[in-house]
Amino acid sequence: MSTPNFPPSRTGWYAVAILLLAYTSSMIDRVILGYLVGPIKQTFGVTDSHLSLLMGIAFTLFYTLLGIPAGRLADNATRRNVIAGGIALWSLATVYCGMAKSYVQLFVGRVAVGVGEATLSPSAYSLIADLFPPEKRTTAMSVYSMGISIGNGTAVILAGTIAGFAATAGMMTLPIVGEIHAWQYIFFLVGLPGFVISMLFFTVKEPARIGADNTRSVRVREVLGYLKQHKKAALCHTIGFGMFSIFNQGVGFWFPEFFLRTYGWKRPEIGLWQGSTSIIFGTLGLWAGSRLAAYFLKRGHTDANMRVMLTAAACLLPVAVIMPHMPSGTTAAMCFVWTGFFGFMPYGAAPAAIQQLMPNKMRGQAGAIFLFAINVMGGGTGPFIVSSFTDFVFHNDAALRYSMSIVAALSLTGAVVLYRIGLKHFRASLAAGITEF
Repeated sequence: MSTPNFPPSRTGWYAVAILLLAYTSSMIDRVILGYLVGPIKQTFGVTDSHLSLLMGIAFTLFYTLLGIPAGRLADNATRRNVIAGGIALWSLATVYCGMAKSYVQLFVGRVAVGVGEATLSPSAYSLIADLFPPEKRTTAMSVYSMGISIGNGTAVILAGTIAGFAATAGMMTLPIVGEIHAWQYIFFLVGLPGFVISMLFFTVKEPARIGADNTRSVRVREVLGYLKQHKKAALCHTIGFGMFSIFNQGVGFWFPEFFLRTYGWKRPEIGLWQGSTSIIFGTLGLWAGSRLAAYFLKRGHTDANMRVMLTAAACLLPVAVIMPHMPSGTTAAMCFVWTGFFGFMPYGAAPAAIQQLMPNKMRGQAGAIFLFAINVMGGGTGPFIVSSFTDFVFHNDAALRYSMSIVAALSLTGAVVLYRIGLKHFRASLAAGITEF
């Protein structure tokens, strides 16, 4: 068997750099709502549950539903062009959110953001798998996934600052657009740079699909059939990461409000602390995850990526549960450093594991199915699960800390159990061999 001919290293890392910019932009679009809860509630007269639907159903439902056809495009079309078009769409939708005159219009804008962002990761995962050999793939995936920590951190610093300004500034007038609420200005700031990133993608070279038959396309039912053959490994991996995402995306959505309601912190200081923690310790966690995967792989553990996922969930669990009950905001913030590090650690290993398990012509669609599961569980239901405890069990906004602690305990325990069970099944699937298409 001939050795696959991967592109030069500089070609791969240039593509990853542009992908990182794109992922950073997409994460900024996603997380800004968490810092605009107060101003949006005041402007449109809505509840916590309405806000969780903006992050959940509006964004995530369409992000996940459109992910499957986007994954099919990634397996059969020029991935570079798919990503460029998606970035232009979500950037336009973000700007539209800045002009929304009602909750319904803001909801529609978030739907369109989800549709655009659905194109990115399935194509990115597939591109990276063809740009780097297996021993470098987790590192490349981790660098791409730094868009989560960098984007999240940049967004909350920016949003925290703007939210503090919006609380007192009232209305603003922009050329052509006219009068908007001050909090809406942030959507223009984060949406417009996306058009530049979209154009940059046309400088990325589309790599050949290594080990794939480019004369035929693979249908969704073939992907599902292949996953069925490896269902134990796939389910433990994907549902386990979905449970992990309920904490990261669901509980994480409410971090700003938690510090505000529980400790009386101001939004600008929350944004500066959470953003700095995400950028520094989240990025370090991703780097540590890639190094830990390499360590396990060198010692002959084919389930190296799954082991990283298990390590992260097990280390995150106890601190995530006790953090909301810390006696002061300072001690809670110190716990947040820990959750930031281990919360981001598996975000390179998890997609790398899926690429490791699947044949080339199925990687885009398999990545989309993976994203579908984790985002329905994490981004789709996670924020609402937390708000449901607050609104319908405790009937008290100040009880948010108890809701967060309960959901963290349940979700992360589920992740640890599934990862632990999944190790042997993942090894067995790899030992059975990957059938190329």
